Amino acid sequence: MTKPIYANNEHEVIVGAYIAMIKEFVKDLSNETRWRNFCEVLDILYEYHNNYGKGVRENGNYWDWLMILPINLSLVTNGFFAGIETKGNAAVVRAYRVLLNEMVQDVVDKIEKLEPIND
Repeated sequence: MTKPIYANNEHEVIVGAYIAMIKEFVKDLSNETRWRNFCEVLDILYEYHNNYGKGVRENGNYWDWLMILPINLSLVTNGFFAGIETKGNAAVVRAYRVLLNEMVQDVVDKIEKLEPIND
């Protein structure tokens, strides 16, 4: 699996904790096949994030790049939750969705406070 590139150690800690939480939520709700499928989507997202702004016609923005992972991970995970929600797991899925949405806001707030430095 591709590993995401981070701007600095602080960015890695903030986003890494968010990714770990998402993985735990998804693993808890998944069977092996769904987990592998989710990981394939994560890999595509990491590739996009890592290569953002490298294209000939792309003009990547640093702050946009910092937000790719938290925003897109939130969307991907909410889509996953919507796809697997049943009557039997609805309460757990909805609880995870609430936690996910609260945490993405926290992550975005922390990233907005980051100072651009080179580690």
